[in-house]
Amino acid sequence: MNSELKNKISKIKIIATDFDGIWTNAMVYVGDSGQEMVQCSRKDTLRIKEIKSLGIEILVISKEKNSVVFERCQKMGVACFQGVDEKITLLKKLLADKNLRPENVVYVGDDINDLECLKYVGLPMTVADGHKLCKKIALYTTTKGGGDHAMREIFDLILNTRS
Repeated sequence: MNSELKNKISKIKIIATDFDGIWTNAMVYVGDSGQEMVQCSRKDTLRIKEIKSLGIEILVISKEKNSVVFERCQKMGVACFQGVDEKITLLKKLLADKNLRPENVVYVGDDINDLECLKYVGLPMTVADGHKLCKKIALYTTTKGGGDHAMREIFDLILNTRS
C-alpha cells in the first residue's frame, strides 16, 4: 500500500456509501406482488463493529427509496438516508453538522450518480465492477464487485492500516 493511501486512511471519520452496487450486486428481484428483494453478503458486515470501535461512522446514501435499503441498514447498524436525489448536498450538510472536512470521508460509489461525492471526499473508492468514470476518480478500487465482499475488502484494508 502506498503512503498516500495510508495517510488518507488515518484521517477517516466517516465511511459513506451508495447501497445498490456496493452492498448488493445491483440486481433486484421482483416478485409477482411487486415486492423487491436484493442479495447482500453477510461477509460485508462482519467487521462493522470493529470499524465503529475506531470511532468511524458508517452511513448509506441511496437514491433508491425502498424498504429493503432501510431494513438492511438497520440490521447492519448503519445510518441510512434514502430517496436522496442530490447526494452531494446531503453529504456536505452531514459534514457541516459534524464539523468534519472532506478529507475525513471515504465515499464508496459505483455509478454516475456518485461522481460528485467521489470528487468531493478525501478518499474516493469504487468497486471492481464500478462505472469507468468512478474508477478514474477512485484512489482505491476493490478487487471484488459490489455485493461480492467489496465492503469487507475495504473494512479489512482500513483495519489492517489503522491497527
